[in-house]
Amino acid sequence: MKKLTMLIAGLLAVLLLTAPALAEETARPGITAHRANGVVIDGSLDEWNLDSPAVVEDASQLIKDAHMWKGANDLSAKFYLSWDEEYLYIAADVNEDTPLGAIEMLPIDGEDNIILFISTDPAADPARTEYGANDFMIYFVMNADEHLKYGEPMDTAIDRSMLPKDVFKSVRFKSLGMDGGENVLPNHECAVEMTVTGFTWEAKFAWADLSKENENGDKKCSLEKYTPAAGDVLSCDFAITDIDYPCPGTEYIPEMAWTGSQKINTNPSLWGSVTLAE
Repeated sequence: MKKLTMLIAGLLAVLLLTAPALAEETARPGITAHRANGVVIDGSLDEWNLDSPAVVEDASQLIKDAHMWKGANDLSAKFYLSWDEEYLYIAADVNEDTPLGAIEMLPIDGEDNIILFISTDPAADPARTEYGANDFMIYFVMNADEHLKYGEPMDTAIDRSMLPKDVFKSVRFKSLGMDGGENVLPNHECAVEMTVTGFTWEAKFAWADLSKENENGDKKCSLEKYTPAAGDVLSCDFAITDIDYPCPGTEYIPEMAWTGSQKINTNPSLWGSVTLAE
């Protein structure tokens, strides 16, 4: 009887130790990115498989200045990813009452923008708490004038400032475009279409843009290009920033994220995941 009691106690101890890890894994959200068959970058999402969105619409998903959010009509979005061997595609169906309000006088993280957090290493530990060499925070600035009036790509930027020094030195892929006013993804294309409640937006860029092949990067960069394959699971997240009054001195700028807190900027363990599928 004593042995049985000890056995039961041991099993309970194991369950108590493993339960938090299982709960964390269960709580990690995921989406599916289907192969981009026939996707045209024109602002319409008609060619997209929309079965697996990353939905951002709840007050619990506010990670900055939550008191300024006026509900889903003020700011909410559904995000989608698609892929092929050369490009990563991203799309958003956005509800926003003051859409596309970015101007260059504001810091890039204080403008209307969409942020993609993405890893290009399917072998990366999803529980890592620091950025690895293949982790990227990519800004797509919603400066509509540049695109709608002149047909130019919207501004983009890549923040790598959070990389540990030893990780940065190992690959030398640095931050790009964080002062604003430029497109740092050489193979970037985008399009936007206005809707009654906001806008739809889609973009693509080459996997090579996140490697030593990016012509805007450090010539000493050694980061190899990732070649995706169906079945790969990548860490990812999405965020969106809404500035209602795009003028210098704006104090409160609501920001929402698919999952995690504001710590997603430095901690990939708070991201979700995307599974690449046919």
